[in-house]
Order: sequence, then C-alpha cells, then structure tokens
Amino acid sequence: MVSIFGFPVEAIPLLTVITTITDIPNTVLNTTGNTVSSMLVARLVEGKNWLKEEVETFKKAS
Repeated sequence: MVSIFGFPVEAIPLLTVITTITDIPNTVLNTTGNTVSSMLVARLVEGKNWLKEEVETFKKAS
C-alpha cells in the first residue's frame, strides 16, 4: 500500500503512529453520526414529538 501512494518504506512507522492517534476521533465521529442519523430517521418517520411519545410509552410500561 505504501508503494501505491509513492511513500518510502521508512514512512511506515510514521503512518502507523498517525493512524493510531486519529483512530479514536474517527471512531467517535462514526458513532455520533450513526446516532444522529437514527434520530433523524425516527423524527421523519414518527413525527416531531417522537421522543416525548417514546418517553411516555416507556413510563406507562414500567
């Protein structure tokens, strides 16, 4: 893969360090995006007050 981008072999440790440092923020961004996407879909499908209705349903069930 390094030769595909034209990097020298000596760049492998540096790329490994950069990848390790950026992995945590990438994961946070990915999981946040998944949550926001599911909330947007719920609002589009179930309407504007979907969260209030879910909380009320949960309270009635317990």
